[in-house]
Amino acid sequence: RVFARSQGGAASWENVVCPCHACNRRKGGHTPEQSGVRLLRRPVRPAWTPFMNEAVRQARYREWHPFLSFANGS
Repeated sequence: RVFARSQGGAASWENVVCPCHACNRRKGGHTPEQSGVRLLRRPVRPAWTPFMNEAVRQARYREWHPFLSFANGS
């Protein structure tokens, strides 16, 4: 179950969803159930591969750190 961060939800892969702009505006600070938005799939932690690690290494933005498993300063 996904909990909105404004309602105490965690910033974890299992609680992060990426709706389109229109759906995100409709969802606002509510859970998908509260806003009537249906998730296409359950959020899960991505399976990192060496390729993905290298691709992400190219650009690390500070705001990404809570969501990246290697964000411990490396």
